[in-house]
Amino acid sequence: MARPTLEVVADADALASTLAARIVAACHHAVAARGRFVLVLAGGSTPLAAYRHLAERHDLPWERVVVTWGDERLVPRDHPDRNEHAARKALLDHVPIPAGQVLGWPEGTDGEAVAAAHAERLRRQLGDPPVFDLVLLGLGADAHTASLFPGSGAAESPGLALAVRTAAAGERVSLSATALGRADEVLVAVAGRDKQGALARTLRAEEPPDALPLTALRPRGRFTILADEAAAGALAATSERDAEAGSGPADGVSVEG
Repeated sequence: MARPTLEVVADADALASTLAARIVAACHHAVAARGRFVLVLAGGSTPLAAYRHLAERHDLPWERVVVTWGDERLVPRDHPDRNEHAARKALLDHVPIPAGQVLGWPEGTDGEAVAAAHAERLRRQLGDPPVFDLVLLGLGADAHTASLFPGSGAAESPGLALAVRTAAAGERVSLSATALGRADEVLVAVAGRDKQGALARTLRAEEPPDALPLTALRPRGRFTILADEAAAGALAATSERDAEAGSGPADGVSVEG
């Protein structure tokens, strides 16, 4: 497992540009090494500015890019709450990616059936088990990532994809922590002061994975948490001090400014 690295940037604009640059770099590396780039997109509002940056670039080999999503809501494909809908408006409708290389979750209201169908498609098109080049994730104020919600048991669920039910979020579908970690790089984008508590708790990792789902991931490659200063708060300075002492929240976490 890679040691997670916390990288702190100034603000949301810097986070968006840095995230876009990291996606571009990962794409060129994967295409040069393996002939294609398999990208798992994150939902939510945080990555949308980065997606818009990518839509303005002309240096990506979109004919060699395959995209899917880490999680999805059980709403129609054109529904504004759907992660795929937001990503298409911000990015995919503006770039020449072949339609067959956009692996959206199936439509449907039965979460188990949707998850099973998506898992089968990923295995068929990406291999069994599917391996990703770059997985993008976010972190909620409650510490959820993808649709792996604290207290749902989803973080430790086996398999490739699953349905997740919570009182607050209803039913959603998500790739499992095992699947999300089967990647050459996992990049978690965290923005906003309301994420400070969740980020600090996740980095300390003093609670079980069911409470902190991001800690259930075991990435086989690079693992980075990219946070703006509002989300990081005093974490950068605290982590550097603890790293020098060899204890505390920085165990297993390095910090880059």
